[in-house]
Formats: sequence, C-alpha cells, structure tokens
Amino acid sequence: MTGPIIHVSFPQPPDAYPKTLHWHAQLSRHVVEALQGRFGVRVRFSPWNAPLEPAGRDVLVSFLPHPALKDWKRSVLIENSNFDVDKWRFAAFRRFGLNAPVDSVRETGEWMRGHYAALVLSNDVAIRRVASRDPQVAACYDHMASLVRHLSVHPHPIDKVEFSRLASGVPLPPKVRMLVYHAGARKNSAELIQALRDIGLQENSDFSVAAHVPKDRTDLMAFLRQNFLIVGNTSYSETGPINMIEYLLSGFAIYGHDDWWDGAGNPRFGWSYDPAAQEANRASLRHIFHELGPTGVAAERDRVRRAFLERTDNDWPALLGPLCDHVEALLDSDHAGRIDG
Repeated sequence: MTGPIIHVSFPQPPDAYPKTLHWHAQLSRHVVEALQGRFGVRVRFSPWNAPLEPAGRDVLVSFLPHPALKDWKRSVLIENSNFDVDKWRFAAFRRFGLNAPVDSVRETGEWMRGHYAALVLSNDVAIRRVASRDPQVAACYDHMASLVRHLSVHPHPIDKVEFSRLASGVPLPPKVRMLVYHAGARKNSAELIQALRDIGLQENSDFSVAAHVPKDRTDLMAFLRQNFLIVGNTSYSETGPINMIEYLLSGFAIYGHDDWWDGAGNPRFGWSYDPAAQEANRASLRHIFHELGPTGVAAERDRVRRAFLERTDNDWPALLGPLCDHVEALLDSDHAGRIDG
C-alpha cells in the first residue's frame, strides 16, 4: 500500500457492534465502514491503547482524549459537547445557585488546537442555543471554533433499526412507573428522586433507581419494558442525550433535564433546576403519573419516537458524509501534522 494512511482509533473495535449496544461500538462500526467504503485499504483501525504514530500526510480520525491528538494535528475529530460556558470554564453546572461538578474538559480540550476539523455531536437544546448565539453557549462555541480549521455541530446519530428491535413484542405495563438514572454527580437525579417522594410516589413500586443498564442484555431490556414506561435522567452532564435517545427508540418515554431535553415540544417531560420551576416540576410529574395513565404516556412516547424516526439529520449518513469529505480534503491538504514548539 502506498500513500497516506487513514488511522482510526476508538475505545471499541468496529466488529463489537451490534452485539455490544454501546455508543463507542456503534460509532466505531459506522465510521470505519464509511471510511473503508470511500478509501478502501488505506483505512487502518488501531485499538484505543495501542501505540499510534501517524507520519507524513497520514490522517487520524478519533476523539479526545486519545493521546496521539495532543501532538498530531492532521486529524478529524468527533466530539461531544453542549458548549455550556460554565462547564467549559469551571467544570461545574453553576446556574440557579448550584455548583455541581461535571467532567473537566479544559486540559484535553486544548488538545483540539491546530486540528483540521471537528464534528461536534450535541443535543437539540444546545444546537438551538448555538444558532441563536445564546450567551450560555456562545463563548465556548467561539473558543472551540478558534481551535480548528473547520467546526460543525450535529445531532447524535443513532442506529434506528437496531435499537427499534428492542421496542417490539412487549405489552403495555399496567401502571406508570419510572426508571431513574442516578449515580453521583455525573448521572445526578437526586432532586428528581426527592420530588417523586414528595408527591407520594414509592420507590420500587412507582419508580426505581439504576446507575447503569447494559442494553445488550435483551432479556433485561424486555423486563424493563414490561415494567417501566418512562426513563428519567436529570443529569447535569451532556452525555445523557444519546443514552436517552437509545431508550426512546427502544420503547420508553423520556423525562430529562431541560438543559438537554425539551420533551420534543412537551415541557411536562422536562425537568428544570430553576427554583422557580419546582412546583411546575411536581405538577408535571403528577400529570404524568396520575392523569395520563399508561395509555397517555404511551401515546406521548409514540409521538416523540415517531418524530425521531422521521428525522434525517440524526441518521448516520448526515454525519458520515461530512466526515468523509473532511478526510478527503485533508489527504490533499498541506495542513501540518505537528505544530512546531
């Protein structure tokens, strides 16, 4: 083989999906297949922890914090962000008097400097804020755009067919129950759990709490579908949306933090940390549990799910087309592999 190599590196190998229903495996599979379809044998996958030393006019496709990205700049990155200014500056969710820690991205975020392109995966709420130049996101977006030659923002793509297979063949649960994601600051839902208790709902009867659910356990997913209509996640972190969209397509209604989830137009399915919104939070939860009933929640779930299925901006080609275009342009570009000094 002659000519530059296209190195691809993700934590999961491309052949792990769909047996492993994890976002990293899904990303690896679709990206590698798309690149191989356009560039053939020039594409070489490297395990996440394997030594990787691109040279010459080679191209690297990966995401932070892959260590090679600190030095090698002939790269096309795929990143997650909701561009929150406080999260970027302080590694914390700081609105409404809160100072809740989230994962710090400042150090590895600076590794983006000098790269050719970054395709940032985000959520609908953040994407609208970026488009409107909302002060909550504008400074972070501008900083990120200054680091790379090309920056674009995309909805998280999702394998609609694969995850929809989990949604079929399960009868409607006899009552409205919620599975709440909670595991410390990164998956925080402590205030939601307390609100559920405040309105008289009982843990392990009306709602249950889980820190993690392996989606490749089809028996477990079927059990959850038989017992829970809603998955709730009020995490401060922006890593929640893709996880929740996977649940939506798997047959659950979603209740989420309004920093990244707007209920697809129904604010009753969004949680706010605003102190002025707490009574509205409780009223929405009463409405969901006591007024809608199983058929009403299922109808709302189906409305939102149908809208996501009908979209094309969250299909894999919407991301993979621009990704391959950037790689093709970079192969012919004089963009430096390393930054002197």
